[in-house]
Amino acid sequence: MVDAADGEEPGQAPPALGQLEQSLAMAAELRGMAEALVRASAWMGLVGWAVMLFQADGTHLFPCGMAGLGGRWQPPLRPLSTGDTWPVGQAALGQERAGCGTTGPYPLPAKAGAAAWMVLPLAKRQGVAVALRPGVTAFRSVEQAFLREAVNLLDRYLPGVERTGRTVEPAPRLRPRSAGVFRLDLPDERVECDEVFARQHALPGPGRYPLADILCRIPAQDLPRIQEILGELRERPGTFEVSYRLTLDNSGMRHLRAHCTSSRTEAGVVQDISGEVTDVTTEAQQIGEREALLREQLQRADRMISLAASAASASGTRELAAAACEALAVFGADALAIVEAHGGRTRVVTAAGYDREHRAVLDGLSLSARTPLTDALRNQQAVFAPSHRDLVSAYPHYAATLPRLRRHAWAAIPLPLADRTTPAVCMFSFNRAHAFQLSDQPLLIAGAALLGRALERCRSYDAEHERAVSLQRSLLPARLPEHPGLLLTASYRPAAPKAHAGGDWYDAFPLRDGRMALTIGDVEGHHTEAAALMGRLRTTLRAYAALIPDPATVLALTNNLLTAENDADPDHALLATCCLIALDPKTGRLDCATAAHPAPLIHTPDDTPVPHFPTGLPLGAFADTSYPAAGLTLPTGSKLLLYTDGFTDTPHTDPDHAREQLRQLLAATEPKVGAHALHEVATACLTPLRPHDDSALLLAHLTGA
Repeated sequence: MVDAADGEEPGQAPPALGQLEQSLAMAAELRGMAEALVRASAWMGLVGWAVMLFQADGTHLFPCGMAGLGGRWQPPLRPLSTGDTWPVGQAALGQERAGCGTTGPYPLPAKAGAAAWMVLPLAKRQGVAVALRPGVTAFRSVEQAFLREAVNLLDRYLPGVERTGRTVEPAPRLRPRSAGVFRLDLPDERVECDEVFARQHALPGPGRYPLADILCRIPAQDLPRIQEILGELRERPGTFEVSYRLTLDNSGMRHLRAHCTSSRTEAGVVQDISGEVTDVTTEAQQIGEREALLREQLQRADRMISLAASAASASGTRELAAAACEALAVFGADALAIVEAHGGRTRVVTAAGYDREHRAVLDGLSLSARTPLTDALRNQQAVFAPSHRDLVSAYPHYAATLPRLRRHAWAAIPLPLADRTTPAVCMFSFNRAHAFQLSDQPLLIAGAALLGRALERCRSYDAEHERAVSLQRSLLPARLPEHPGLLLTASYRPAAPKAHAGGDWYDAFPLRDGRMALTIGDVEGHHTEAAALMGRLRTTLRAYAALIPDPATVLALTNNLLTAENDADPDHALLATCCLIALDPKTGRLDCATAAHPAPLIHTPDDTPVPHFPTGLPLGAFADTSYPAAGLTLPTGSKLLLYTDGFTDTPHTDPDHAREQLRQLLAATEPKVGAHALHEVATACLTPLRPHDDSALLLAHLTGA
């Protein structure tokens, strides 16, 4: 046998162990763990693994999980005694072994050939893990260090899986059973009992007691049913079993089970009930604990299903973080941040549950800093800090800052991303100390894996939304024209990332007869195609209006053009709404035509009612559609508000009510002018922090100046 090389040789550097930890945490059985070890060791060549665990006798090993080993390299499927001289037996007793040659770590066929191997003992004397690579090249020291780290992770998650091939036979045992004996005299309603029964029911000692002394200790919610049972026992003789509870002063709730027999006199009357009572409090508590654990597991599994659904449907990284924080609240986590490495420092991608100050603390940390977050990023391994004490134990420099920390436990878990050049970590924070159970860690790591897969999709979604919004903003007018006696101002608000970008637009431009054209519209859909069509419609309206200043004719010509495009490519057909106004700032004369768009809101200084504006069909629906026009003259000081349905057609809002709110807001801003009034209207109407649709406003104020 040739000993493993001590010196370092040039070769491939070991990868981070974060992916291995995630795989081990989510493995359901030992074979899955062995397969995860094989994948993690692939950078060293063809490395197989065998996990051999002690049998019940504690002196024999049995291969319980194998992967990557050909038939001739597998350990024999029989128990191996630790008293033998094989390296696996020596390692099982706590001694790490490594070698290379034709002699293997366990019995192998004579023609198996040479192989490098390393046997590492598992924690708590569970057994050994064997890594084996066919060939004559021993494991380098850097490879051995990697194998040790891999087995350390295996130790962490091994107790959470079912160990196939390892059985423990239940041993016979003797358990004392103490039963109290009683006799209940029904006519007198008195109980005669021995010392054990008296002790069970907190009575002074053996003797004869009123039945009421026992019933007074029955919980109030149980007493009606106990009375019913006593009534049934009076009516019919026989042997029965009754389970009941007592509330005791010092020991809390006691669970008892009575086996009793009722006897009848010659006249057919039940005279007494006798039997024995056994204390089953421990058994009841164990059943309750198992039921509570099962409910907790079901609740957590349900939350993981909820997280998977939320992650799959999340639109944008912000929505993803909020959904994950809500789904994982069952673990006690109240805040979550997804952080990536960028230029040697941390960069917060998104967060939920953190205020601006706390988020800023996580942003811009040097990756060389010693923190749970940076350690998880740098080493790509999960870091758990269950309490302030554990945090200071691992990171002593935090001792001085403990009073300022708002959270009390942390879990920083690497996210598995396709692009490994930019590692990312999800950090869960808890508002109280949290003991991470063996069942917690795999579920949190599984949750991080779901977030990692969803993060890349949400980033693409965010990028698409940003491109669409940028395109849309670039197609809107950079500045509005100026005209004596008319003040113009406009506002555009993009939709939330879930809705992408829309096709809302506004425009204002002078006509050749001195009037000012005001237009606002909305292209259906929320995508870059809608934004691109919006830009073409703006250009078309300007071109037709330069030749024909009548708003109704301009809409008719634009409709014919869009309808021809839709007919030529019906798979990509889009409709649009539009309101076009020609306004004379000198006289206040207004001519308006609309194509399925909300009519403008008008407020006059004397609050004169405004006539109804008729509307026509959407643009692009039918060719040769005519559009009705309406006209009126506005006094100086009037305000004209053009808007899109992002302000009125919102979830859980009545459009008529929203329109009336717009009208009242416009009237309330009467003393103000321009951008101040518009900002007040837009802010009051866009109350949701994440509007479902984009929106545009165009405000014209006849100042008379």
